Amino acid sequence: MKFCLSSKKKFLCMECSRWLYDTILEPACLYVTKKYKIITTGQRQNRAWSDLPPEILSLIAERAGLFELLSFFRVCNSWHSASSTALAHIVGHEINKGPWFVLYEDKNSECQLLTSSGKKFTTSLPELDGTTCLATYGAWFLLFKKGGSMFFFHVLLRQRIDLPKFPVPELTDHVGAVSSSPTSQDCVVCVISCRDDKTLDAKLHFLGKKTYWIVATHYDARVKTDTIKSAVYHNGKFCIFDGRLDNMSMMTLSIENSFPYCIWKYVTLVKANPRNSHKDNPSKSNVFQRHVDELKNNLKDMKKKLGLTEDVSISTCGTITPLIEEDKSKFIFNESVSDNDDKSKNRRFKGVWIQPRSSARRW
Repeated sequence: MKFCLSSKKKFLCMECSRWLYDTILEPACLYVTKKYKIITTGQRQNRAWSDLPPEILSLIAERAGLFELLSFFRVCNSWHSASSTALAHIVGHEINKGPWFVLYEDKNSECQLLTSSGKKFTTSLPELDGTTCLATYGAWFLLFKKGGSMFFFHVLLRQRIDLPKFPVPELTDHVGAVSSSPTSQDCVVCVISCRDDKTLDAKLHFLGKKTYWIVATHYDARVKTDTIKSAVYHNGKFCIFDGRLDNMSMMTLSIENSFPYCIWKYVTLVKANPRNSHKDNPSKSNVFQRHVDELKNNLKDMKKKLGLTEDVSISTCGTITPLIEEDKSKFIFNESVSDNDDKSKNRRFKGVWIQPRSSARRW
């Protein structure tokens, strides 16, 4: 449910009014007069929803779910105030304690969101239909549609930011990363693909500086280009990983100090050994944990929580999330998971890992 008010009369639309009436007021046999009196059927009188008294607004907020509250939160000052406590209660124990998972399906507007503690919320997001998520930043999705359309979409606030048409009309084995929030003038979008067995192409877009895409090519790449699985922005660099578990390699692409030029570098990563100090071998230190099979390892439990049947396949977009206690970052790789060897018979879903920020205003 998305709450909305008339710009002139400040009345809720019919759909929103019906939701409030059916969910909150009618079950309790409560109605509101212009004098803020709670009355019963027969004494009912119309009034502006934006003028509801605080006690009724609090009652509504307490019964609303996450997506309803996010819309409720932005209607007007009184609704904002009434919903702040309820919204903080829902997300207070969730933020920065682990990634959330968003599941959607093409040609089906219903979207499910599973928080780190297992709370599930459902809403309608037709904006995701026909899209492929390449990267995330907080709750922002970097989405691509066949034909070259690319845009950012905030899955919680339902905000959209369009990008220039992508140079390639159809994606095959592309991975992406974003340097910062798309609302920032310093945001850089990077989409990586393999031209051939030894060549990487990086297509870059600088949101606050350019109105077109820039191509940076690296020849003789030492990473296995046929196994590149994911990309992430970390410590001022775009990092492109292959999918190996041991002795994983990556290419880094630096652009901040050399715009519009790019610097490529090859790095080999090894699993962290607690007996050895990172100072002994800083070039191979484990700066973040790499989780290649996050969904696969928890598929049975995830399917149960999301109410999925056996005949499903899920392709996911990873994310990076802080591990505060360990003072490092956890990076979840892209992956494709299926319980059935014959994928043509599966119901196909798309999953996206997200890490909402610590403030609801910045979501």
